Amino acid sequence: MYSFVARQAIFDKQLNTVGYELLFRDSMDNRFPDISAEQATTQLIEEQFLSAPVGRKSDNSTVYVNFPYQLLVEGLAETLPKDRVVIEILEDAKPDGKLLETVKRLHNSGFRIALDDFVPGNAWDSFMPYVNVIKFDIRSGSRDEISQFIRSNRDSLRHTVLLAEKVETYDEFENYKKMGFNLFQGYFFSKPVVTKRNKLVQNRAFALKLMQEVNVESPNLNKIEDLLKRDVSLSFKIMRYAQNILYNTRGISGFRNQSLRDVVVYLGISEMRRFVLVACLTSFEEVSNTEIYYLSLIRAKFCELLAARTSANNAINDAFMVGLFSLLDVILGLPLDELLEQITVSPEVAKALQSHSGELYLYLRLARLYEQRIWKEANEVAAQLGLSNAMVSELMNQATKWADELPISTSR
Repeated sequence: MYSFVARQAIFDKQLNTVGYELLFRDSMDNRFPDISAEQATTQLIEEQFLSAPVGRKSDNSTVYVNFPYQLLVEGLAETLPKDRVVIEILEDAKPDGKLLETVKRLHNSGFRIALDDFVPGNAWDSFMPYVNVIKFDIRSGSRDEISQFIRSNRDSLRHTVLLAEKVETYDEFENYKKMGFNLFQGYFFSKPVVTKRNKLVQNRAFALKLMQEVNVESPNLNKIEDLLKRDVSLSFKIMRYAQNILYNTRGISGFRNQSLRDVVVYLGISEMRRFVLVACLTSFEEVSNTEIYYLSLIRAKFCELLAARTSANNAINDAFMVGLFSLLDVILGLPLDELLEQITVSPEVAKALQSHSGELYLYLRLARLYEQRIWKEANEVAAQLGLSNAMVSELMNQATKWADELPISTSR
């Protein structure tokens, strides 16, 4: 399955690219689909910030994301990485007290705020101390009107970056640069470019069960953990989600030795419900013929069973994660090193997946040898782990049976 997004570059006065506005698309056609702004933003977040990495390791560009009023006051912006994202308040948002409190909270948390398609006037005066960027649509407002607003509000705008959007000619660029604008966006510089990427396919049955479980009066953490463990897509998404929340609230980039249960406990039920809103409602996909997901689940359970037989209990969760994430690079078509930077895993998991070393890697290697039917080497690894060939065969049968018994969605 694929995700699509259009990126339009944002330039400074020297015509250097300093960021991109992300525009939701549902195909390679460069046009906004017939959906609501709320649905577009929610799906863009799910696909670009949870399912597939925002950019490769070398790409640290700032990205602007459009937010309608309702999603802002519901707190959805706070789930994004604040070091990468500028929150754009859409032009039809109502500048009321509820939105002002939301913007203050985002500002105090370190988020950057932009007003999109700003119409000169006094409606947003109380927001100005918390706004970093004002985007003027130069096609809808006259140059004189914009210039007059800037002159009249010079003091309140002294810490605000002015961005001219829909710039189509060099003369417009020069004129608005002289007026005090620092950033520019429009067809004169770059049309939006649509990109297509692999994305994680999600099991509808598990997504629906997860939605149901987190919304009961007394959610069962064991059931929630079990549902997450049975779907590689949900597991990866929630770990990225948790990492964003952790960075935004504590300013740290990860925590060690986290299991899926640790993540659920850390987030709490309220945050889990918001995760479900983003990750589950927007991406119900067919997975019945996706063998790679099935193989990931077998590997995860097999590694977990091996660890339960040969290691201390604290290695069981890590072993499951090694198996579950061992094929992420194949699924998403990106190097594993870059994918693991999007989440936080324990040093032992990273060592197994990246360096192909350590005891956890022996579990994964044994799983691969069984898949390839390389029996001589499989027997040698089993002996290293102190297990008989018969025992390993039985554990593989258990893992396969566990994966076979998982419910598979057959319709959207």
